[in-house]
Amino acid sequence: MGLLPNQIDDFVSLTLPNIKRTTWTDLAHEYTEYVFAQIVKEKLVIEEGGPHIEFQIKTRNTQNARNASGFYDVDQLGVDDVMAKGTVPWSMQTTGFVYDIYEDVFQTTRETIIRMLKLREHQALSDMAELNEENLWSAPTGPTDQRPMGIPFWMQKNTTNLEGDFLGGNPAGFTNGAAGVSSTTLPRWRNWTFGYSQVNSGDLIRKIKRSMVKTSFRAPIPHPETGYGESKYKMYTTYRVIEPLERLAESRNDNLGKDVAKYMNQVVVGGVGLQYVPYLEENDSSDPIYGINWKVMRPYSKKGANMRRSPPKQAPNQRNVRQVHIDNFMNFCCVNRRLCFVGSRA
Repeated sequence: MGLLPNQIDDFVSLTLPNIKRTTWTDLAHEYTEYVFAQIVKEKLVIEEGGPHIEFQIKTRNTQNARNASGFYDVDQLGVDDVMAKGTVPWSMQTTGFVYDIYEDVFQTTRETIIRMLKLREHQALSDMAELNEENLWSAPTGPTDQRPMGIPFWMQKNTTNLEGDFLGGNPAGFTNGAAGVSSTTLPRWRNWTFGYSQVNSGDLIRKIKRSMVKTSFRAPIPHPETGYGESKYKMYTTYRVIEPLERLAESRNDNLGKDVAKYMNQVVVGGVGLQYVPYLEENDSSDPIYGINWKVMRPYSKKGANMRRSPPKQAPNQRNVRQVHIDNFMNFCCVNRRLCFVGSRA
């Protein structure tokens, strides 16, 4: 038995959060893998409310330590402001779907109605996933660009020194620097960068190893660190980089047996795995290798506004049409850029 028009909105509100049935084949997505979906599932931080994400940076020491000259030595202690504040604005996102209360489907069985609602909700959420995959691997052009600050925003490329150095400076269009902290005035607020031309042990692998060593900072005195969990690195790149590395691994093993692609999706460098990013394959010809420490780089969402679904609302000037909105306040934030690196073809 179908639903009466005055029953439909309540049915939609009560059904959507509990839909578990119905299946279909999905051919809508462009890429074979969406890294954002995996990262947000594993790494998302729910931040308390406020106008932005905020974190503290200690920029230097006070230089109070010295070798004393002996008895009756004169104290030489001082106080200095050694702190800077990083701020990252929230980026608002929205998706949703619509229905007409007089659509034929609402006069069919409840199973059919549930299938329709699930499909429309899935379309809306898939649109958001597509958008955020692009956001993860791109950067806003300036302060007025409201897009989230993806990995290329925080990890700036620079191939001036092919061997590598801390040359990843201020993002283009952001004269005040990433998170409002300028790497011009604070050079230690830079990420490590390098350039390469060959995917082999003498070029790319050697430079990745050097990047890992140079970005492995360990404080001599323990302190409450900004970040989440232990340091955990992963590298992200294109198949144009991963496939030659797999062949290199195979060439070093005389015991491959019957598996002629034994190291497919298994190559690591220094114990750190590489993940193929289809979006980068299609959109970045420099074949970047992003070395991300997920202790300090995370997706954030605002508490109470993480994929918040609104009840059905009447569409303007369409009395029989209902809109369901899904809103999200989020951004990406790196609280220590010099623990990460990026290499790119030079």
